[in-house]
Amino acid sequence: MQSQLLTNALPAPVTPSSAAAEGPQQTSSQPAPAAESPSLPDDPSQQILPLARTEPPPPTGVPVHWEALQQTHIGDVSTLTGEVVLYYKNYVLHADKIVYHHSTSTVEAEGHLQLLGGPNDAVFTASHGEMQLQDNTATFYDVTGSFGVRRMGKTMIYSTPDPFLFTGRVLLQTGEGAYRIVDGSMTACRLPKPDWQMISRSIDVVNQKATTHNSFFEFWKVPLFYLPFVQRNLDETGRESGFLLPGGENSSVKGLVLGDEVYWAINRSMDLTVGAQYWSKRGYAPSGDFRYRGAGLDAVTVRWNALLDRGIEEVLAGATTPTLVNQGGADILAYGRKYFGPENRLAGSVEYLSSYIYRLAFDENLAQATSSEVQSDAAFTHAHNGFVPSVTLERFQSFAGTSSTNGAPVVSVPEARILHLPSVRFDVVDQPLPVVAIAGSPVYWGLGTSIGDLDRAEPHFHARDVGRLDVYPHIEWPIHLGDWRFLPQFALRATEYSGSQIPDLTGANFNGVPYVQHNALSRTDLEASVDIRPPALERDFTLGSHRELRHVIEPEIFYRYVTGIHNEQDTLQFDMTDIATNTNEAGYSLTQRFYLRNTTAKPCETEPESSQNPQIPDSANSIPAKEDAPNLDPLGRDVSVAQTLTQNAAGSTQSCTPPAREWASWQVEQKFFIDPTFGGALIPNRRNVFDATLDLTGVAFLTSPRNVAPLISRLRFDAIPNLRVEWDFDYDPKAGRMGANNLFAGYSWGRTTVGLGHALLNAADESGSSASVIQSKIVQPFVYFGKPSQVGLSVAMNASYDFTHDTLQYGGVEAVYNWNCCGLEAGYRRFELGSLRDEGELLWGFTLSSIGTAGNIHHSTSVFPTPAALNLMY
Repeated sequence: MQSQLLTNALPAPVTPSSAAAEGPQQTSSQPAPAAESPSLPDDPSQQILPLARTEPPPPTGVPVHWEALQQTHIGDVSTLTGEVVLYYKNYVLHADKIVYHHSTSTVEAEGHLQLLGGPNDAVFTASHGEMQLQDNTATFYDVTGSFGVRRMGKTMIYSTPDPFLFTGRVLLQTGEGAYRIVDGSMTACRLPKPDWQMISRSIDVVNQKATTHNSFFEFWKVPLFYLPFVQRNLDETGRESGFLLPGGENSSVKGLVLGDEVYWAINRSMDLTVGAQYWSKRGYAPSGDFRYRGAGLDAVTVRWNALLDRGIEEVLAGATTPTLVNQGGADILAYGRKYFGPENRLAGSVEYLSSYIYRLAFDENLAQATSSEVQSDAAFTHAHNGFVPSVTLERFQSFAGTSSTNGAPVVSVPEARILHLPSVRFDVVDQPLPVVAIAGSPVYWGLGTSIGDLDRAEPHFHARDVGRLDVYPHIEWPIHLGDWRFLPQFALRATEYSGSQIPDLTGANFNGVPYVQHNALSRTDLEASVDIRPPALERDFTLGSHRELRHVIEPEIFYRYVTGIHNEQDTLQFDMTDIATNTNEAGYSLTQRFYLRNTTAKPCETEPESSQNPQIPDSANSIPAKEDAPNLDPLGRDVSVAQTLTQNAAGSTQSCTPPAREWASWQVEQKFFIDPTFGGALIPNRRNVFDATLDLTGVAFLTSPRNVAPLISRLRFDAIPNLRVEWDFDYDPKAGRMGANNLFAGYSWGRTTVGLGHALLNAADESGSSASVIQSKIVQPFVYFGKPSQVGLSVAMNASYDFTHDTLQYGGVEAVYNWNCCGLEAGYRRFELGSLRDEGELLWGFTLSSIGTAGNIHHSTSVFPTPAALNLMY
């Protein structure tokens, strides 16, 4: 059943020349054109009463409709002139003149011909052409066009990351989505003056691929080389298997470097890159990268690199002749996640490093090259209503270099290795106790339990297959008395070990290494704490006539008591669970916040409804974006949508008061230890790390009994637009020095960003069986002008200077100049990491849009920061 259309009952007006009628739009689905609609009556009360008439069935043919300034109809031929627009399926055809044959569905167009739409998001311009709509075939002449460009309103956007642009003497459409370009060119640059193009007699576009044979590559109108076969992928992923552009470099450590990689687009969700380089001074260096993106958030990435080193000759301590030293190795990293429904997840990160010397000597990133730690973990988690059972596998490894007397590391050995194989946990997220409330406030409870098989190995120390069971129930009771807030907490902890240790207090066993014993150990403690939040103090200040400053002081007082642990020195240490000690401590925290608000009302900015929950598509799925948390002002009011609304004099325009922003913040915190020996767990003149000290600062400071902890300061300053300052320092009043002093300052204006990073460390360490101090002071200045993806000139300079050893660890400079769709990069980097690595390296790169980059500049070697870090600076 189908409802009947209502058509106008009035007859069409008679015109002197019905064969040359004019009208804004004509619709055709049959050989004879329909009559024109009459003009509307002048008097709105004169209504035209519609009559129901049966709609005749549409004849065979292709439905089209058009708009034109002038139309003439003779037989089954319609001639349209003057700004003609013809609509057919998802195509839109513009021309000065169109002749349409109704019986054959043939379109003849000429004059400013433009065709938009189709399955490839095509945009064609031509001098003239002919289309057979029923057969999906066409011929266009003197064509310039593109695939992958879509019109959104009045804006043209790319529907693929790699648009395909072409020119041709003739364009033949041989079917739906199938084309052949005769005597033409293809490029990814803006026309009509592309930086590069491929010229060919014939280019076939079929099944989202552009293929050509016997073409010539032309750069800046200069033919450079002959290409027997070229194929480009035109789908939305823009991926195509094949060899990548080769790269090369000259390094003082690696020598002349030559190599290439091959890329394999396995399917829509997986790809693989495998390659190798030849280092003239060292040997072959294979590498690879595998990526998988599945449904939802499922993903797996595997990266590896290695060096088959033939060695380097060094003169070792006590020797007169050089010795061949092998610095090769392998570094393999795999990480990913897999969701089995909304409550079950498998996630992990696994890394294997065969030699720390290999990383230190050849890693391209300074932070990774100087990191001697390798950590791996994998966990399967089930979360349901706050109950979270999980199974975890963990491996931690720290390397140390064995050095000769001349300071040159010749071999790397594991310094420490800790294994959790496996660890089974059952945790309960804090939730109200059923039918338990005191003074109207609910009492919350939580639980943390674990059982696992642990292993720790160090030089002269190995604790094998140690079983550990840990049960940690706790309760808390939030109390609100006016503006005062109290949070008392109570906990009971019981831990059982199948092994233990005996501390070496004299230093007789390899300078203080403890003895491992297989005697079981039990540990039980009671814990009580209270956190007090007094009312915040506030005061408002008026700055000029349009700004207000609010100063807020947020105090906090806390107290913690733990008792029952009397065998801490005998406890084997694997993680944070094992460094619990008795403690009787109190402390305070004082946070000052400054909020600035402009009181001048501005027009309200409202987001369109469609943008409230945007859908972000990826190569496999469309992932809904997470909803933002409410935006609260200093008074706790929601200002995420609109603030105070006021009407103007006319009462028609709404205005909003801008929300307050945090201008600056400064937090000061300190602890006082009523029990300076932590129940006897502290070993004098040793480096002691307890959970009572780690929750205050990550800098080790406890080498003797003390009542006062370091003073912690955290300052954030964002008062001046485009200026960001962060200053964190830990001051130790007992030692009379800074334990840590870290400063970061960055300022941006226009395309320029300048900044400075400073890091100072004075931490407790051990030299043999005695406490010592490890010191470090590094300054890192940087200057960035522009971004490497912007058109024009961009320059980056950064460095890292070590004042402790009075040496420049790293320095780099890089310049990028981008044209329309090509770019040239050049730079220089230098590493100086002791006697092991003193390397200078020239950087270069040449990029062609949609083809790739030749050279040795990539994310790990670029002097520019990552795009995410660079965006944060602006």
